[in-house]
Amino acid sequence: MLGRRRELASADTGSFRTHPDQGATDCLMQLTSTLTCPHCGHRASETMPTDTCQFFYECTGCGTLLRPEAGDCCVFCSYGDVPCPPIQEAEQTGRPASCCSGS
Repeated sequence: MLGRRRELASADTGSFRTHPDQGATDCLMQLTSTLTCPHCGHRASETMPTDTCQFFYECTGCGTLLRPEAGDCCVFCSYGDVPCPPIQEAEQTGRPASCCSGS
């Protein structure tokens, strides 16, 4: 879905604006999320991928391999302070998330 859109990146804000090919309004995405390890409490700011879900993340504090909680598509949705770009887009457009729609 994001591959069919032109993305304008902004290194200063860690966000990008998508321009849908047809019909929807522009969406401003936050690309940085702070992950908090549920085991040791370590916090790390990470850049989220825009074209895929990240299923695994190794905590830089304790080394625990984090996986998404049941019902979440990725580690950012489970442990981050900002959900992944597909979920942000779904919230802004009212459409199903491209990562969770099963299509």
